[in-house]
Amino acid sequence: MGVSFLAPLFLAGLVALAVPILIHLTHRKRKDAIAFPSLMFVRRIPYRTVRRQRIRHWLLFLMRCAALVLLVAAFSRPLLDRTGEAAMVISRAREVVVLVDRSFSMSYGNRWARAVEAARNAIDGLTVGDRATLVFFSDRAEVAVRATTDRAILRAAIDRVQPSAEATRYGPALQVAQRILTDSDMPRREAILITDFQRVGWESQESLRLPEGTVLTTVDLSDADATNVAVIGVQLERRFRAKRERVSVAARLVNKGRKPVTGLEVKLELNGETAEVKSVTLEPNSSATVQFSSLPLPQRVSRGTVWAGTDPLPRDNTFHFVITPGDAISVLVLEHQAARRNQSLYFRRALEIGVRPSFRVEVKKLDGFKPADLDRRAVVVLNDAPFPGGAAGGALRSFVEGGGGLFVVWGARSSAAAQSAEADGLLPSPAGPPVDRSADRGGTLSFLDYSHPVFELFSTPRTGDFSAARFFRYRPIQLAGPATVLARFDDGAPALVETKPGAGVALTWTSTLDNFWNDLVVQPVFLPFVHQVVSHLAGYVDREAWYTVGQVLDLSDTRKALSGVESLPGAGVEG
Repeated sequence: MGVSFLAPLFLAGLVALAVPILIHLTHRKRKDAIAFPSLMFVRRIPYRTVRRQRIRHWLLFLMRCAALVLLVAAFSRPLLDRTGEAAMVISRAREVVVLVDRSFSMSYGNRWARAVEAARNAIDGLTVGDRATLVFFSDRAEVAVRATTDRAILRAAIDRVQPSAEATRYGPALQVAQRILTDSDMPRREAILITDFQRVGWESQESLRLPEGTVLTTVDLSDADATNVAVIGVQLERRFRAKRERVSVAARLVNKGRKPVTGLEVKLELNGETAEVKSVTLEPNSSATVQFSSLPLPQRVSRGTVWAGTDPLPRDNTFHFVITPGDAISVLVLEHQAARRNQSLYFRRALEIGVRPSFRVEVKKLDGFKPADLDRRAVVVLNDAPFPGGAAGGALRSFVEGGGGLFVVWGARSSAAAQSAEADGLLPSPAGPPVDRSADRGGTLSFLDYSHPVFELFSTPRTGDFSAARFFRYRPIQLAGPATVLARFDDGAPALVETKPGAGVALTWTSTLDNFWNDLVVQPVFLPFVHQVVSHLAGYVDREAWYTVGQVLDLSDTRKALSGVESLPGAGVEG
């Protein structure tokens, strides 16, 4: 630190310091004259003024000099130069980025309290000139306070934050630190990482490198003997018995600790009442499924909860879900009155083992079909049966045009003459005589529209192979009017055609659903294919029994949104 003057010429006034010196040295004390009668007997001695030349009043002298110095200094305007001191402070200043983990695992025990304490200690450790940025992260990073020297602002930001319900990812947080430290002009850089170091937070494909010279300080909040049991999901299986819907709940548990858990009580609650309690043993770092007994489902939206004991992280020991009744798709299968026994066996059995969705299948002869049979139906299947005429045919047409689904299977009894006038406009042109491909070991499917909901499930590799199925007979069709071909045989003939009369959907399959005209029914793809066809015709929307944190709820679909709203209060948690 140095001193400079804005008007140094005024320092010449310091010459005035000679004034008090002269005053103190030349001042002579006056003496009173005394009359003396005679000087003849007095020896003449020269008078010396040595004593009068000394400064006797030092305090007064110094005060007079100081007054003159201050007066001169005031006119010369002194300036303190702190450049050296500032340079020294700047050379020691740091750019500090404090990264605080607020993911779900930080709720374990007292980890969050320890994290807050560590963050406060980091802020209290800031020295003059240090600049700090406070970042909170989970699966994404959020800059709470950016590049400030105000410790009060940093402390206030820490006090406002609580752990989230999100997973841990270190990549976004370190990327923020990398960007801030790279752009900093401070000579020293430091990143302070406060976390419990979850292994799932590191991703191998992320390549991060802090600027050269950066000091990385870690605060490890993990526990050596941490124990945690979590309910990570439930599976619902629906069945109809004696015309009553029943549901079986299976809970998936995982032990993330290093010690076994024995005698853990797992409880199932339905609408606030305990339905069943089971005991389970979990080995270290293992999982298990707890299967509860089948229960009758109430005729309203039911809220379920699975409880799995207590531990230092209680938030994942419960799992909430919602069960909506009437989730099964009602299907009516109409057969020709002369149909052989078990003609719809493969089709009916394939639907009966459906779980999500489940199906309620009723098979009737066409001559016993009445308009009342369409009540509360979602899909009607004409399995090698002609489109009915009269009042029944008119009711079926109104059912389809009003939003119902129709699946028409053409077989031996599906000639053009068998169709009634009520089918005009609902189906493609009448079927032609069967094409016999038995001489060349049957035809195959060569084209599938994988963009359509029926075949979308099979669009990825190893999800189903339709090319293995052999078709020995099928009926040709000439498309007339608006129709979409969803599948074709290897000779170009349509295999599956979709029409959309009114608000409904109709699919026409030009071969049979048994093992007489083809062997599709014995192929692995038959069951999922049938499920996809009926689900599409019914306009089925998979209702979520729960939502996890961060999952998107699509409000554009009313049915799905409403079921999701019911489950939001008990959303499953991932951490």
